[in-house]
Amino acid sequence: MAVNPEFNPGDITDDPIVNDVIKKTIDRHIQGMEKFGKTMSDNKRPMSEWVDETIEELLDAVHYLTKMKSIYQQFDSDSDKVKAALKSLQEGTSTNDKTETQS
Repeated sequence: MAVNPEFNPGDITDDPIVNDVIKKTIDRHIQGMEKFGKTMSDNKRPMSEWVDETIEELLDAVHYLTKMKSIYQQFDSDSDKVKAALKSLQEGTSTNDKTETQS
């Protein structure tokens, strides 16, 4: 199954997020056709295999989301430290100033 090369998924809606999802769906379809040579509609795998495949994909998604959450939490923690340091500098109470004053 071919996709019209002049088709631009960015022109379907006014929502760039929706257009991005549409583009990714089409790109994934093309990738699947190159790899498997048949459409989803033509694929006659047993239902249990579709369920197993979905479970595996969702488990991967949980891992990805957990990793992203840990990155965000570290960023959030680091951001709080930077904010505190900036506040300290603005107030003229940085630890370096205190050390130099005490010397």
